Order: sequence, then C-alpha cells, then structure tokens
Amino acid sequence: MKITLDDFDHKILHVLSQNSRLSYAEIGRIISLSQSAAKERVMNLVDNGIIRQFSVEIDYQKLGYDLKVMISMKFKNDDFRKFTADLEKFPEVLNCKRVTGEYCIITECVLRDSSHLENLIDRLIPYGIPTTSIQLSEISLQKIKAVKKD
Repeated sequence: MKITLDDFDHKILHVLSQNSRLSYAEIGRIISLSQSAAKERVMNLVDNGIIRQFSVEIDYQKLGYDLKVMISMKFKNDDFRKFTADLEKFPEVLNCKRVTGEYCIITECVLRDSSHLENLIDRLIPYGIPTTSIQLSEISLQKIKAVKKD
C-alpha cells in the first residue's frame, strides 16, 4: 500500500534524518508546527511503517576500528544459505546485501587493522570466495544535499 505524504511529513523525515534525538517541540519549531501536531505526525509515520526505527550512528574509529571494507562474496551450491545462517559468527559485519551480478552478497565490515581483515577473510573462505575493497572515505549524500540547498 502506497502512503501519500504532505510537505510537513517530508520535512519531519528530513529533520529526523539529520538528528533522530530531537524532541517533538524542537521538530515543531523547525517545521512550524505545534509540539502536539509534530508528535501526532511522527507517531503516524511510525504507525504506518514509514519510520521503522530511530537509530544511532556509531563512530567506529573512536572504538579502535580504523579499517572499513566491503567484502563481496561468491558462493557455490548451498554455501550461500550456510553463510547467511552463520552471520552472527561475524561481528565485524555491519550489514549484508544480497545482490545480482557477479557476486551474491556484499558486506560492509569494520575492522581494527589489516591483520584483523586477514583473520576475517580466513574465516570467510570456507563459505565462498571473498573479494575485498578497502573504503578510503565516505561521501555523505545528506551533507551534499544540504550544501546544495543553501
């Protein structure tokens, strides 16, 4: 079912995407609504499944994880199912996407250093063929879009 949003709903989504910890009063002030109207609209967005969660962005470097990598995986036979069933064995994996094309899965991982990466690759090999890309930097689309609006 497609849900239609008005300008206030879009503004709320934008504001919360920048900072999900804002109070209803702060949201209301930013988008020119009362606190109760802002709360009602946010709750409606949650109830309709538009907002699925309020999340935290973690700075993994401050926790000692200086290496961010994308690992693409190829599998033979039923190894894909074994890997997905065992994902909890890989705390380094932040997210995992099933994709079409040359690879079956692309994972985003955080690691302490190159020896940690080597250890992870060794643990992945029994499941399939990993191909690693080290992330050099991250481009924030939210920041780019915010600059273009100014």
